[in-house]
Amino acid sequence: MSKIRVMSENLANKIAAGEVVEKCVSIVKELVENSIDANSTEIKVQLKESGLREIKVIDNGIGMDRDDAKLAFERHATSKLYKDDDLFFINSLGFRGEALPSIAAVSDVVLKTCHDEIGTMIHIKGGKILKIEDSELRTGTSITITSLFYNTPARLKHLASPYSELANVVEYINKIALSYPKIKFILTNDDKELLNTDGSGNLLKVIKSIYGLDVTKRMISIEGSNYEYNISGYISMPEVTRSNRNHMTTIVNGRVVRNSILNKTINEAYSKYKEDTRYPIVVIIIDTDPSLIDVNIHPSKLDIKFSNFDDLKELISSSIDKAIKDKLLIPKVEEKVKVEELSYDNLSLNLEREVVKDNDDSLYKAKLNDLVNFNYEDNLEDVEENNNYVEELPSEKLPELYPVGLALGTYIICQNDTGIYLIDQHAAQERVNYEKYKYLLGHPTNNYMETLVPLVIELPVSDFIVIKENKDILDKINIKLEEFGSSSFRVLTYPTWFPSGKEEMIVKSIFEMILTKEKDFSIEKFNDNLSKMVACKASVKGNTRITVEDMESLISQLRQCDNPFNCPHGRPTIIHYTIYELEKLFKRSI
Repeated sequence: MSKIRVMSENLANKIAAGEVVEKCVSIVKELVENSIDANSTEIKVQLKESGLREIKVIDNGIGMDRDDAKLAFERHATSKLYKDDDLFFINSLGFRGEALPSIAAVSDVVLKTCHDEIGTMIHIKGGKILKIEDSELRTGTSITITSLFYNTPARLKHLASPYSELANVVEYINKIALSYPKIKFILTNDDKELLNTDGSGNLLKVIKSIYGLDVTKRMISIEGSNYEYNISGYISMPEVTRSNRNHMTTIVNGRVVRNSILNKTINEAYSKYKEDTRYPIVVIIIDTDPSLIDVNIHPSKLDIKFSNFDDLKELISSSIDKAIKDKLLIPKVEEKVKVEELSYDNLSLNLEREVVKDNDDSLYKAKLNDLVNFNYEDNLEDVEENNNYVEELPSEKLPELYPVGLALGTYIICQNDTGIYLIDQHAAQERVNYEKYKYLLGHPTNNYMETLVPLVIELPVSDFIVIKENKDILDKINIKLEEFGSSSFRVLTYPTWFPSGKEEMIVKSIFEMILTKEKDFSIEKFNDNLSKMVACKASVKGNTRITVEDMESLISQLRQCDNPFNCPHGRPTIIHYTIYELEKLFKRSI
């Protein structure tokens, strides 16, 4: 007797459901995408008990006639693909023809739809049709899902808590609403409204519905294009961040995608303006020819493959960097701050706009005496190579500031005709040093110093081998090594711009950077991280008293930086209290 048999259609659908239907949000996603493909302008998603009890999706799309409604529950039945070539020009969200039969195989489904003059109702449970009859006349489609996974108890057992299931659904509906601002989305759970967009086509209004007014006011418009891709959308100001990547939304030809490399590219574009452990809020819309992407690599259709991916990454990175640089990044205290609660954590920040010149080398250049000689610990005695950038900046982005004192040994208090400024002395000098070191690493010279006292660094054998394999990276920054024993190096030379007394610490830190470098290593990214690290170690620390002359010198250098408003790790260097806000705090004005 033959051991190999063709499985039943119902069993095949249950197996397919394991890929297509994992949790409540999977069902919501498939049904909403069908509604969008049906040209709906309004889509309602109604949940009971976070979808665990019931999921109902109602749209006003084109609907189906009776024959199509019955056929929709057959595997691989679709209106999106007809011939092989269509697979390379997919313009719809759904196309595989697996969603409805997979859902019907593991739940109780009631479909009501109308296309012409007579509506149709189909009731299916566990993949078996129980009833087909006429229904009320109504444009569009309504589909109700209950008894989810009733016949697959192992799958039912592993559903998450109601809170987690609801959070997943809300996150998806938020993202799909951002993808289609011309569609009105209404999401409710147990009759409580969680989202209601107006369908006007205004993306900022959708952002406001999801994130609120304060975040919306701090979103920056972004756009860019090359020969194959067009991007647009909004990105948050660097100080508006979240603790995870969930708020980084990328949309490709109307499809919400989840691509770790794209997220990494977006996050790295912010690296000069924020902390590494924080992530921006972005809504980036990517439009391209369907033939340049492949969405048919997983049943969930969340991940896709791109042609000429490097060009897309460069376009996104440069567009984000330009958009941020076109903004003045001085945080300003708003009037709603209460005087008894005044602290950095609860300040509401407002950003003013100022046009910045194109990012060329001149933005990194300044008077030598003003920018590179200043150091509280006299660490930069040998700065011969710094003579390479001695030009004036074309414009200064900070106003004239006059220091009047130091608060808590850390914050420089300044004033001018517009109000009071607080400057974090460590963050400010870190920014100055970062731009200097980044320029020097980007314009290498042959200037180096030989070690007078032997500097020997011992490593584990595995680390020793990795460093030995990457000696070319060290050669580019004038660090020459000599093998010393079986697992040690002797440092022969190092750059003249290394802070005096910190050479060993910095070389060891560079070793750590090499040991943890990723597969897609970039010398530009390496130099950027090195600049941040050296800048931090060479800058004055908090709780360090400095003189008024030191304050004036630091402010002068900060004013000539490319970005004087944030340290290289994203923290603000300066905060502005306007005269009006001060008077409001002291009840001098209304």
